[in-house]
Amino acid sequence: MTIAPALSPAIAAGDLLFLSGQLAFGDDGAIVAPDDVARQTEQVMANIARVLAAHGLALADIVKTTVWLTDTADFAAFNAAYAQALGTHRPARSTVRADLMLPGARVEIEAIARRISGE
Repeated sequence: MTIAPALSPAIAAGDLLFLSGQLAFGDDGAIVAPDDVARQTEQVMANIARVLAAHGLALADIVKTTVWLTDTADFAAFNAAYAQALGTHRPARSTVRADLMLPGARVEIEAIARRISGE
């Protein structure tokens, strides 16, 4: 039995867009690369970019992220993939270790983005 989550991918509040936590779901709806946090991070960031684009925003509009990793040993690989996805942009970030809800998920990221006034 599949349980649909009771959430929205993103909610706007004024000039802020709050994105729900994103997991490494591929196009087939399955978690990608259960043993590769770097690949999962790439997928999560692509999923975040897709949600942002649907609201006319981009990764460069992110002002804050919260990251959950299932294993502290994954931090370096996660951080490298995260930095690669963002280029020179460096939003504020909190990173914690936690168990995630889906088997095989190694990273979850939520984000807050800001729409520049007048856009």
